[in-house]
Amino acid sequence: MDNKQSLIITDIKIKRIIVQISGENTNPELKIEKFLIRDYITNDRLEIAHIEWNKNQFVISFNLMSLDHQYPIHSGDWYLVGVDSLQKNHEVHPTQELIQRIQENTYHMTNQYHAYFDREPQHYYHVESQIDQDNLSYYLKIVYKKPPEPLTLRKKIKKIMKTKLKNLRQWAFVKMFDFFKCFNSPHGNRILLTSSSRSELSGNEKFVYDRMVERGIDKQFKISFSYKDSIKSYRSLLKKFTFTYKLARANIVIVDDYQPEIYLVKFLDHVKVIQLWHACGAFKTVGLERIGKPGAPLFDTHVHKCYTYMTVSSELSAQHYAEAFGMDEKKIVPIGIARTDIFFDEEYKKKIVPQVLDYFPQCRQASQVIMYAPTFRGVNAKTASFPMDMIDFDLIGDYLLKTKSVMLIKMHPFVKTPLQIPEKYKDVIIDASGFREINDMLFITDILITDYSSVIYEFSLFHKPMLFYAFDRMKYEADRGFYEPYSEMVPGKIVRTFEQLVDALEKEDFELEKVESFVKKNFKYTDGKSTDRIIDQLILGQIETR
Repeated sequence: MDNKQSLIITDIKIKRIIVQISGENTNPELKIEKFLIRDYITNDRLEIAHIEWNKNQFVISFNLMSLDHQYPIHSGDWYLVGVDSLQKNHEVHPTQELIQRIQENTYHMTNQYHAYFDREPQHYYHVESQIDQDNLSYYLKIVYKKPPEPLTLRKKIKKIMKTKLKNLRQWAFVKMFDFFKCFNSPHGNRILLTSSSRSELSGNEKFVYDRMVERGIDKQFKISFSYKDSIKSYRSLLKKFTFTYKLARANIVIVDDYQPEIYLVKFLDHVKVIQLWHACGAFKTVGLERIGKPGAPLFDTHVHKCYTYMTVSSELSAQHYAEAFGMDEKKIVPIGIARTDIFFDEEYKKKIVPQVLDYFPQCRQASQVIMYAPTFRGVNAKTASFPMDMIDFDLIGDYLLKTKSVMLIKMHPFVKTPLQIPEKYKDVIIDASGFREINDMLFITDILITDYSSVIYEFSLFHKPMLFYAFDRMKYEADRGFYEPYSEMVPGKIVRTFEQLVDALEKEDFELEKVESFVKKNFKYTDGKSTDRIIDQLILGQIETR
């Protein structure tokens, strides 16, 4: 993208379904061959056929309902792009003389800059003129809500039966829980470690359990376990029975993520429910912070309200999750995240580094190991994706070969699309998506490249450089949102294009000075003793949590 003042937009009109944009080419060396609108997430390009030139001034227009191959333009952020005929596929983004006017009129919803076509609550088409504050370029924000397809009689019956069956299962679970909890003694010593999204003991729970065994504390309790592969999977009838029995009889219940079953029941007053929340820090908005956005919970949700304690890494995180989960902040204790203790454990480092290098032998002789770990796009696992064409394999491949470096690409587990790495770069660009523990990979990583992933918290403890390739920052911020302004929060240099990314690597321009303050803000403790604090303060109750 070229953000120089060479193409200027001077007027915008949206009349019914026609968009008309006037502008001027102020750069005589720029020869615009055509205009198009581009969605950088899907990488769809729609060429605008109607262009009128009067010397260096232009007027373009297009029909919202037919530009996309005779169909309405789909939802997305569509940037206006001019294509320079003198430079192959060189794209120029017209910048704005109307920024102030558009921003002011955003609140007045005038027809000049916006169009709203509402047929019914489930069927509408909204178009808004927007300014990308990163580079002052103009784009159309389109939200196209199609009406749901009418259900056939068979599908209606199936949906009703599915709902009734779900309600019946939940009713039976609650009744069975209420029966078994009558046998829960206030003086008991039962602990249940459980998860509805892990098939086995792992993560924070494993660190806590293993440390209890090391200290011999496990002998003071009757410890049981209950796990299942994912939120969507079902326990067998026998496993459902044993899980309910263990949950109702436990004096301490330990979880480390969202677990839907425990929000359905009412625990006895003497029972501790300890949430060892898996995420470090306060990055993206979650829970009640998302009210008004996709994926927000109901106002009166019971989710997360049953915790006696929830562990986080800092006072800032405690404030964030108190708001997100609608919890009393006194229940959210900044005593640390158990799994971060490995970053301060030299013995663990000596053990794990050879194992990781055995898995990625290309990294042994590399001058530097770069890890690219972007998050997914979409609302959840079902809709998750990543725009693979935003990775310029040739550009980064040439850099890696030149510097004798290696890049590990670790896609989010939700993203199932395989990487298409060119053959000539397969020795320096490695698909690491199949490697399970990203935290173990951090031990051999010299530079982290990400966008909105919470892995930045763990990596910051190494005090190493990070780059933030945020090519869709404005859209992501609008759709998902951040707890704090993105530019003020991330501990490294933000780049928007792949060219800027490689340039920052070549110049070693990382803004590394941001890391130290980031760690101080997001970690109350950096001593490798979080697991012991969790055991002593929350399980044994020996020390006050605040």
